[in-house]
Amino acid sequence: MIVEDILAFIKAKYEEHRSISQSFVVGINGIDCSGKTTFSKSVSKYFTHHKIENDHLDIDNFNNPAIENETYKAFVSGSWDEENLNRYYELIINYSDVIRAVSESQKKYSIVILEGIFIYKPQLVDLFDLKIYLDVDISLGRKRFAKRWSLKRDKRPFDIYDEIWMLSHIRYESEVHPKRISDLVIDIDNDENDEGEEDIRIIKEKIIMRDEN
Repeated sequence: MIVEDILAFIKAKYEEHRSISQSFVVGINGIDCSGKTTFSKSVSKYFTHHKIENDHLDIDNFNNPAIENETYKAFVSGSWDEENLNRYYELIINYSDVIRAVSESQKKYSIVILEGIFIYKPQLVDLFDLKIYLDVDISLGRKRFAKRWSLKRDKRPFDIYDEIWMLSHIRYESEVHPKRISDLVIDIDNDENDEGEEDIRIIKEKIIMRDEN
């Protein structure tokens, strides 16, 4: 299955949903640096091309600034411990703000795309009409982060990828089982191109689709 088929599948699900609701909410989940933003933009452009109004929301814009600052400050100072990791996992996202933003977008757009980490936690999972998971090996995610970390001269320690983000994701996978509950799982094993963007055209053709009908 090529990317055009994936996008057509999403559109078909949207058209099925139109008979019962005016707005269709799509979730795009995966580990950090799995290509969520690139894929979300591709989905958005596809629907725009088909003259279907849509909104693209990024979970990063709903991070709790106090927890974010506390997290990286503790990590840099060497006082980072399991309690800090638990606070990050539980509190990094302002869930009520996400719910409010999605609700407002639903009033204006036919399709709302929400991408990011942790979006299938119980606090948010009921928002979605279609759940997508980008399945990327941690080693590839780490490699992508290393490239971006260098290019953007990120001041945060590189070790945050493994010691904060990946440990949190491992817990997320064990508690939430995002791949199991997703409607569409896309297995990606390609790297980024020279411009630092994932080449969505060469998504590996391993697609798992679950159709309740």
